[in-house]
Amino acid sequence: MKDCFEDSDCKNAMLCITGCGTNQTCEFDCLYSYENNIFDNFMKCIVTDYKCMAIPPPNPPVTCHRPTKIATSFDIESIKGTWYIVRGKNPLYDCFNCQNTTFVRAQQGLFSAEEHFDVNAIDGTIKHRTVVDTVTQWNATAPGILKYSSIQMGHKTTSEWRILDFAEDYIFTYYCGSISADYFFEGSVVYSKSTTLSSSIISRLQSVATDAGLDFSSYCQPSYNNCNI
Repeated sequence: MKDCFEDSDCKNAMLCITGCGTNQTCEFDCLYSYENNIFDNFMKCIVTDYKCMAIPPPNPPVTCHRPTKIATSFDIESIKGTWYIVRGKNPLYDCFNCQNTTFVRAQQGLFSAEEHFDVNAIDGTIKHRTVVDTVTQWNATAPGILKYSSIQMGHKTTSEWRILDFAEDYIFTYYCGSISADYFFEGSVVYSKSTTLSSSIISRLQSVATDAGLDFSSYCQPSYNNCNI
């Protein structure tokens, strides 16, 4: 706590989020604007390690609506390399500009995913953020379900990613994740090998989304202008 309040960014993050109540958009604006290693260590200490405080769940609570129709022939080895997020469902998690994720195989069936993205901070500057996930298959009988695990802002985060459709140059996914027993989040993204999608791929994704009960027309389209990637 002493380290946090002696650091301007960590202190500003804490002061900022106290005024948000249960407004998630406000919370994430604060966190992504001021987060640094000192803040992450502080949150890991008071929330994850010693449980001095709990993170209030979203209000209203999030209920995940997992699509039941998923790809059954997906090979996790095919995620190797760098991908761009070109469409996103959740404005809090999926719509950052300049998003790219590089998957590197650590061992058979286990990958490290390094995600980079830009955040428009409260002070008008652009912050470059990085998150590192561990990615595995959820289980051997469901090749179309992946498990992402990471520590973000000091919190242990686990999410289930469902592969709705894929080809050599794109992967259409839905995910449901949790930070605690009552704090859930969900979203959906399209990974692409390029920063744009062809009209034929968009048409196919619209059809897949409709079958999954998703409105593809409402998805955001992150920008890749002026990206340092």
